[in-house]
Amino acid sequence: MHESCLEVNWGPDCQTPPEWIGIFHQDPSISNFQPEVRIDGISNKTGKVTTHIKIGKLSFPGGWNRHDDDHIAPTKYPKGKCLPHYVASFNGTELLTVECLKIQPNWLSQLKGIAKAPIKRLFLPGTHASGAFITNYSKTKSVLVKDYLVAQHFDVWAQLVFGIRYLDLSIGYKHLEGVSDAENFWIVNENMYINPLTGVLRDVKRFVHRSGEMVIIDFSSFPIGFYKHPELYSALFQLIRQELGDVAFRSYKPDEHCYQRSFEELKEQNRQILLLFPTEELPHPDNESELLCSPWQRFSTSYMNNSEVLDYMRFMFSMKPDSPVQDEGWIFWAVKSMEQALNTHKLQTTKERAALINPNVSRWLKGPWGLNANIVAMDYFSNTNIVDTAIHVNTLKAYLLSHENFVNLEILR
Repeated sequence: MHESCLEVNWGPDCQTPPEWIGIFHQDPSISNFQPEVRIDGISNKTGKVTTHIKIGKLSFPGGWNRHDDDHIAPTKYPKGKCLPHYVASFNGTELLTVECLKIQPNWLSQLKGIAKAPIKRLFLPGTHASGAFITNYSKTKSVLVKDYLVAQHFDVWAQLVFGIRYLDLSIGYKHLEGVSDAENFWIVNENMYINPLTGVLRDVKRFVHRSGEMVIIDFSSFPIGFYKHPELYSALFQLIRQELGDVAFRSYKPDEHCYQRSFEELKEQNRQILLLFPTEELPHPDNESELLCSPWQRFSTSYMNNSEVLDYMRFMFSMKPDSPVQDEGWIFWAVKSMEQALNTHKLQTTKERAALINPNVSRWLKGPWGLNANIVAMDYFSNTNIVDTAIHVNTLKAYLLSHENFVNLEILR
């Protein structure tokens, strides 16, 4: 069950705010449905209202539930598919706009003109601390876990169905008696164990088989159990190879980085998962495995306030000669750490920290900076429209790529 409540955002800087906003369980543009919630008295150009409507247990249409039959091809949704959660704005009885909570399981495959571009040229939406989720809040008694360790409303399967294409996984090792070694590897966050790793890897594999999409898994850190235990890195690699070896991209050019490859090349191999892993931690010959890509550059806003984030993004996304990002794959973590919250003399929850940074980063990415983005990962991505932004930006990128090889010749008479 998902205990998260629907949140309505408008703006930023909406020039003519509507008179009222309604939340519906059916599309209000096709009939005069009554709203489940009505928000009146809107006067601000930018605003947010959290409602009492809980999403509840998600049920995806078209064969996109985790346990739907893998032998039946799921429905393709070129423009996404609405779930029964709609928000609409009105002036009196005049309908102005309608939006919905929607899944976008095929968005990357449906974009024309982008499949041949190097992955470093794509804008891919991601999640930070991707495995830090709870599937049943009612069974989780720890306030620490609920408020400060969980970083996503949805499990990895749902994240992928909604359109996320980059996953950040921190791994810990917890020795348990009487279980297989694979069951000792866990997703961790803030140095606490959250979820077993194996189930997450199997969800990614199942999704890629069903969707034909590309997914990047970044094994970004190993904070618990790995220090001075190189054999654990090897055991983890064996688990990854066992679970994903037949669907992970094989790089046969050791002198070429994975971000130089294209989605089309991955599809030709029928291996559409990219694995980012610190190969220097592995002994030979595992450190030369064709399954593993070297980690890409990562940049984080963990310890920055909002004004510092803006300056940092201006520096990073400008791609000026002094920017640390040039012609390579890179990952931007738009997050705030618990330590940064403490610096403000108030211990904010993960959700509160995300609510402060996500709207600003989302707004800034809609401008020209989005064209220079590669991977952007957030906590609680679901309170943003980062997937829609990525689709829009990649559509524009595809157009620009199709025209960059043309030369305009002036004909003189």
